Amino acid sequence: MAEDGSYRVGVDIGGTFVDCVVLDADGHIASVAKSPNTPEDQSLGVMGALEAAADNLGVALRTLLSSTTGFIHGCTVGTNALLERKGAKTGLITTSGFEDTIFIGRVMQKRAGLMAEEVAHQSRLFKAEPPVVPHALIRGVAERVDAIGEVLCPLDEAGVATAVAELVDQEGAESLAISYLWSFIRPEHEQRTRQIIAQAYPNLYVASSHEVAPVLGEYERTVSAVLTAYLGPAVARYAQRLEERLSESGLSSGLLMMTCRGGLTSVDDACQNPLLTLDSGPVGGAIGGSLFSANYGEDNLICVDMGGTSFDVSLVLKGELVLETIPVVDKYTFYCPKVAIKSIGAGGGSIVSVDATGVPKVGPESAGARPGPAAYGLGGAEPTVTDVDLVLGYLNPDQVLGGKISLDKSKADKAVGRVGQEVGMTTEEMAIGAFTIVNARMADMISKLTIESGHDPREFSLLAYGGASGVHIPFLAQDLHVKSLYVPDASSVFSALGMVRGDVIHTLEHSFIAIAPFTPKERSALNGLIADLEKRVMQQFIEEGWAQDQVRISRSLFMKYRLQVHELPLAIGEQVSEEDVAALQARFEAQYEDIYGQGTGFSQVGVEVVKIRVDGNASPAAPPMGQATEQPVADATAALKGVRDAYFPSLGRFVPAEVYDGGKLRNGNVLKGPCIIERTGDTIVIPNGAQGEVDAYGTIRLDL
Repeated sequence: MAEDGSYRVGVDIGGTFVDCVVLDADGHIASVAKSPNTPEDQSLGVMGALEAAADNLGVALRTLLSSTTGFIHGCTVGTNALLERKGAKTGLITTSGFEDTIFIGRVMQKRAGLMAEEVAHQSRLFKAEPPVVPHALIRGVAERVDAIGEVLCPLDEAGVATAVAELVDQEGAESLAISYLWSFIRPEHEQRTRQIIAQAYPNLYVASSHEVAPVLGEYERTVSAVLTAYLGPAVARYAQRLEERLSESGLSSGLLMMTCRGGLTSVDDACQNPLLTLDSGPVGGAIGGSLFSANYGEDNLICVDMGGTSFDVSLVLKGELVLETIPVVDKYTFYCPKVAIKSIGAGGGSIVSVDATGVPKVGPESAGARPGPAAYGLGGAEPTVTDVDLVLGYLNPDQVLGGKISLDKSKADKAVGRVGQEVGMTTEEMAIGAFTIVNARMADMISKLTIESGHDPREFSLLAYGGASGVHIPFLAQDLHVKSLYVPDASSVFSALGMVRGDVIHTLEHSFIAIAPFTPKERSALNGLIADLEKRVMQQFIEEGWAQDQVRISRSLFMKYRLQVHELPLAIGEQVSEEDVAALQARFEAQYEDIYGQGTGFSQVGVEVVKIRVDGNASPAAPPMGQATEQPVADATAALKGVRDAYFPSLGRFVPAEVYDGGKLRNGNVLKGPCIIERTGDTIVIPNGAQGEVDAYGTIRLDL
């Protein structure tokens, strides 16, 4: 038990395992636990991880939860529902004549989310399939508002009632989205449509575009409303089920949900705005990365998470997380500020196979937790990256997940060998090839997020976490020539750890179109909008029990060159004066050239404002990071547990590698490669020629 009887708990649902971390009042990790994911009901996996964490503490689950003052959770319910097309059957009501907006997709949906070189490949150019809302579930109704808010055609209320009845009673719609032209300027038609729906179907989930995304962009605003309606019921059902299970088991402190924005929010807010839950698990790791950046003085950091199913990459630039203002998920572009994370299917459970042309490949298919890798002995026949790592000597069959899951090397050898036979390779040759392929895929993803965005990896350090990162990332980090590689303590649950230390964040945006310099009337309207957004953000915090002086407000003005598309956010104060406008324009032009290159600006056409954003932050009482107080000692001999043959690519052969017990390593210990460190939840391989050092936080820094 914590001395003051209080814990903070973070739970992250990954593609393969549910991760749980428990912090005591001093900020030390009191317990770390994993439990297999349960896709059929993710709340069961959460409870399983909590049971394991309580067991590690030597207390009953009820004792742990009743002593918990903060419970933070990142779920994949929304993400899975979208990718697997298992959301609610959603109907769309829109302005008559614009029923195909979501399919046309600005004529750019086929290339949405692709890198420049990917667009050249015809095989990558496809639309979202199947669409989240088919033609049969879309109804147009007569109504029209213009760009200045004038009603050109009144709302056909009888037409709305007919459309709603057809969608719900005939088509079986389980939720509805409303998106009318220019509704963010004048929302009365959407508001009245919602009233009509509520009168007929009071329990139906409804999303209005002027509430979800009150910004310019007919397609993106429509997608935002549709995805909200599509995901909302699933997220709400899950959150309610989890809250009930936690409450029945003794939790009284309430549940906070991780969001894609990089902060925490209430369950009610997550249910009303389910887009906030997309990629919320990986974002927990990114938050941990930004806190790590501040703690270690590493302003530029590449954060990589290699777990059981995916490989996720995010960046910290100049100490700040990189955000996407208009993200893309599964070809759909929507409005929701989101931490920029790129992912590929490359994890410990990624399946090794041979494609139709006879070439070996790794992923994106995953074996998951069940049946899992062949070496698990749970019925899985396909070899995975975990099997490959076992064949190459990196993993100890008795040292996986703290010894709770034993691996069968003979099964791994057999599975990898079978695929090798298909291409005329020995078991070891196939394992080496698969190891090289998966590392190359991950290195390519890092390059896309850095080099192709104008960043030099040599100016970054790399932070690697996730259960499989410690084996693979040291090798590819050498090729990227990063400054240093860090593998933190509790790497396998680092995303959950990041969540525990996150802020509660609420954000509101609204379109505002004006060309600089502003007229007095435009400036007055701008300042009025800023004040209104700030008031609404503050009210949300107050309703959640926060005092006004606990909330930090920041404001951003998004500007761009006219006739161009790239918007840049500029921090502003509470109000914008006439003098501020000229300074903002100068800041925009300087920032634009700093990002896109000298001479790329186009000041002749003028600069315009496109939207306002107000962010509110409040920090829960998270304890500081716990660290060792002992004097550093370089000699790591006390932690040496044996020697194992492992393959090291630069040597081209298996060599004896010293194996260290990570639990016995101490502050200041120095380890020279080739060697292997086995910790609870992960394994770290230090290549030959590299050196690792343990610091006071238990982080291992590799100089490559």
